[in-house]
Amino acid sequence: MTQEQKKILHDVIAEILGLPKNRVIYAYQNAPQITDTFALMRFYAYREEVPTEIISSGEPGIEKLIAHNNLTLEIQIFTKIGTDLDACVMLNNLLNCLDKHTMMSQLDNAGIVIVQHEPIQDISELVDETSFQTRASVDITIRFTPTYLDDVGYIANVKIDGNTGKDLKINIETE
Repeated sequence: MTQEQKKILHDVIAEILGLPKNRVIYAYQNAPQITDTFALMRFYAYREEVPTEIISSGEPGIEKLIAHNNLTLEIQIFTKIGTDLDACVMLNNLLNCLDKHTMMSQLDNAGIVIVQHEPIQDISELVDETSFQTRASVDITIRFTPTYLDDVGYIANVKIDGNTGKDLKINIETE
């Protein structure tokens, strides 16, 4: 998945969750702990769905390769302590909104398809003796199809000259 595709997905998730873009963060960022409600995105489990397809590019000696890849995107929601926000409800709303045709079209235009999602997991935590922080997590399978060009070269000229051992002489030239 390209950085541009990740950014588009990031912005769609921020829009649906109603969070500022700077409160939808990528996993493993070096930054101060966010104290307000935020979402965390972690891309993992990249895998090839089916073997890469090789087709003609229309140019001599150039092949077009189309990969069919999947990855898993984990999204976690952490709510601000002391609010009535429910992270499970927020993720459920996100999943429902990703099924909207407008969202699917926006992602499809970027070469991204939501394939499926796992159940939402409630991972809320007691952060001190009296306060809970609601947290939730969901894994979403995403399909993307990057394309590559491969310059395999081509044979421009072939000349075969020989004898079959019989009265038929071979002399073939191609361009």
